[in-house]
Amino acid sequence: MEASTQPENYAAPKPAELLKHFPARIRERFAHFQASGDPAAADEVVLAIVRDHVPARKQGTTPAVITDSMSLTADLGIDSVSIADAVFMLEEVFDVTIVTKEIVRLSTVGDLRAFIRQKLAATRN
Repeated sequence: MEASTQPENYAAPKPAELLKHFPARIRERFAHFQASGDPAAADEVVLAIVRDHVPARKQGTTPAVITDSMSLTADLGIDSVSIADAVFMLEEVFDVTIVTKEIVRLSTVGDLRAFIRQKLAATRN
């Protein structure tokens, strides 16, 4: 069995705690996702988490709209440490398990969104 990215005996914060620094719209979209399972609402939260992990040095150069074709590393400048941090947050917010070998397959924003949608669909079935 592949090891999870979460440390053993880790007590995750509640999603509301993790999302408290995000704009109200993102928190509302997360609440909508929780109530309805709406994947579009989850997508907005995923994009907000991606944007939150763009390094400060890239913040001024990041486009207002992040598209699915953008590379997490080349276009957005997210390094491996920030990707790992974003994955931890995604695991905690959406209550999914992501293993290391799954992360390495994700290179674009679209890859990440589709991957999270797939994980969420699997947990709701």
